Amino acid sequence: MNNVSLVSDPRSKKEDPDAKQRLIQAGLEIFGLYNLEGATTRQLAERAGTNQAAIPYYFGGKEGLYLAVIQHLFSTHFNLIQPVVVEIRDRLANGKPSKSEALELLKKLLSTMLKLVLTRGASSTWARIVMREQMQPTPAFDAIYEGAIKRVHETVSLLVGMIAGRSSTDPKVILRAHMLVGQVLIFLAGRETIRRRLGLNGYTDKEVREIQEALAEQLDLLRHEGGGEEG
Repeated sequence: MNNVSLVSDPRSKKEDPDAKQRLIQAGLEIFGLYNLEGATTRQLAERAGTNQAAIPYYFGGKEGLYLAVIQHLFSTHFNLIQPVVVEIRDRLANGKPSKSEALELLKKLLSTMLKLVLTRGASSTWARIVMREQMQPTPAFDAIYEGAIKRVHETVSLLVGMIAGRSSTDPKVILRAHMLVGQVLIFLAGRETIRRRLGLNGYTDKEVREIQEALAEQLDLLRHEGGGEEG
């Protein structure tokens, strides 16, 4: 038997210009559920409504599709936070802000992060991929870290350092920055607990605003860091 005939070539039929994008969307869901190793090409192809041969044809294999999904995250979901990071970096480049201004910038950045992780289907798709990469990193984590996490984490550290009157490279400042990011991510990782405690529906627009307000109140505790007002 000719084994080639067992898997149809996507080029043997009418070109499907949407197949590549459908595979990326399928990857967001399937990789979110099963991770890179657990997901199968059959699952991915079936979810995308195409044949398995389309995966090596468009992406070179399952790993290539996974990397394409990561790149898709940068161009879609992460673009919500990128302008805020750029705005803050530009402001810092124009001189040291006051302690109060640094705190307001920190609130804006973390509030935007909060909106990102609570909306756009994060809990059921792409956020699972990112969180799993933190616990079980694959070679794709380098792209995630360099493409988004590092710059955001450094920006949070810069602002925390200004508020506390310490260097942004101080290990304790970096640790505290990480803790503040954790205050955002807990609403994803601990989603079911807070839903049951407060009877939430799964983060409606109203619920997201309430969480953002609570986060701002929590960050106001930093006003007492590092002594009096600067600048």
